[in-house]
Amino acid sequence: MDFEKLKKFIKNNDIPSYRINQIRDAIYKQGITNWDDIKQLPANLRKELAVKQPILSVFMSKIQQSKRDKIIKALLTLKDGYKIETVLIKPYDSWSVCVSTQVGCQIGCTFCQTGHMGFKRDLTAEEISDQVLFWQGYLRSKKIDERISSVVYMGMGEPLLNYDEVVKSIKTLSDTDFLNIGQRHISISTSGIADKIKKLATDLPQVKLALSLHYTDDKLRSKIMPINRKFNLQSLQLALEDYIARTNRQVFIEYILIQGVNDSTKDFRKLVKWIEGIRGNYLLHVNVIPANQTKKLNNKITNAEVDDFVKSLKKANISASARKSLGADINAACGQLATK
Repeated sequence: MDFEKLKKFIKNNDIPSYRINQIRDAIYKQGITNWDDIKQLPANLRKELAVKQPILSVFMSKIQQSKRDKIIKALLTLKDGYKIETVLIKPYDSWSVCVSTQVGCQIGCTFCQTGHMGFKRDLTAEEISDQVLFWQGYLRSKKIDERISSVVYMGMGEPLLNYDEVVKSIKTLSDTDFLNIGQRHISISTSGIADKIKKLATDLPQVKLALSLHYTDDKLRSKIMPINRKFNLQSLQLALEDYIARTNRQVFIEYILIQGVNDSTKDFRKLVKWIEGIRGNYLLHVNVIPANQTKKLNNKITNAEVDDFVKSLKKANISASARKSLGADINAACGQLATK
């Protein structure tokens, strides 16, 4: 919801200003996403607002629930007809939402299904934050009296190529008057937009940063992740050094393991060398993840091989852990979102 737009509407139509607080509490504290359910408002006002000021800028087209994991995926339609996917996750004791920031993606990573869609447009801050509001309303509709406690910007699109709208959406989500999700509980994953990583250190120093690295050979990374042609591995090292120096925050390095591509002893040594080349690398933590199946990728890496890779990193005095892939049975895992 564009709350500033709503406030102007209320002011311009001589509606009592106390209605603003009633509406804000109903939507952001109670998870109401239907005007008819805000009974404090007069019926005629609810009807007018439903027509002129919809609560959500996204509309649910389809819901899929994993049979294996506590994961639910939604296909949402935007006002212009474009579609995105968003995921509700409960890996432990609390709910998290994975939001999309673009329709499609400009990066074109070969292992990612979203990258094969091409790029349609950026999402607005309202469309990004409304994904969280949508899921809060979903929990309410299922009579689940729990709130969303964290948000990960790891869905469709490259968040740092939609920088201004992403920052604006995070400020809305973390505002104590709105969803009040602490910025330390919000994560941004980037494929490596070096200049924006540096900017993030100033604009949102409390937000968690994750770098999707995956390859430590410039030639291979440029082939599989074309963004590396603009921001190569050395530029990413310098960006992380700058980020760590200014925030003193831990940075997560995402490393998807693909059989026969980046899982050899040589690949391991290159990864260690790349990490050791970063000042402040004691604040880096490597998440090793088995690459998920897509139409273009048939990865046969095993959990045991992932565990062995993690053990080797630890022996090299690098903080690391194996990250379980969730929601693959409904194409809701990393790299699988594609609106189909």
